[in-house]
Amino acid sequence: MDKNTWVILGATSIIAEKFAQLAAEAGHDLLLVARDQPQLAIIAADIRLRYRVQCEEMTIDFAKDSSLLIEKLGNSQREFNLLIAYSLMINNNKLDNNNIASLIEVNIISTVQIIHAYLNSRQKQHRLVYLSSVAAVKGRAKNSLYGASKSAIELYLQGLQQAATKNQFITIARLGFIDTKLTFGEPGIFYASSPAACAKACWRASLAHKRLIYHPFFWRFIMALISRLPFFLYQKMSKL
Repeated sequence: MDKNTWVILGATSIIAEKFAQLAAEAGHDLLLVARDQPQLAIIAADIRLRYRVQCEEMTIDFAKDSSLLIEKLGNSQREFNLLIAYSLMINNNKLDNNNIASLIEVNIISTVQIIHAYLNSRQKQHRLVYLSSVAAVKGRAKNSLYGASKSAIELYLQGLQQAATKNQFITIARLGFIDTKLTFGEPGIFYASSPAACAKACWRASLAHKRLIYHPFFWRFIMALISRLPFFLYQKMSKL
């Protein structure tokens, strides 16, 4: 992989931080983007100290205005790679008009605008990794709007993969349970991969130009089964 700058969106998430470390270890410069400026500064300082690469910071709230980032991706003379690791997760029983609008703005509108600007920028090569979820495969009673937002981006990216040039590499990573603050203590969590293992799987998939991966890998078989279940059995699973 050429030594381009990796733009890490949602850089304060633990998976994104581990991915950024892998990129820095490989000699890439970084642009870390998130809304939590103090935490972002800590992560950037640690990376600069450990890996001796350039590590810039950009503070953005994707629910409000991504225009500065969109302009940078679309007009920069630098060669960027892009990891999209941010999203807003709200369970169906917590939805109201305001956070419905926020979820759609963050997970769909800003994401599509950023992808569009990036893939239409004048670069020799485009490399994009999108962190999706197994929730995108089939709607769940618990969080179907979140899953729908992930599915929408997946469908968009699949069309872009179909039209991609030989120098455009788009990887969709469907993630199962990962051991993060969001999953800790949640009912029904049976095996959660470490963030480091997840980041490494995504990194390797991008290097290998994979279009779609599941992590952990066994979720491929779980979701193949769930997507084929008769509805009455699937409905009973909502009680689990």
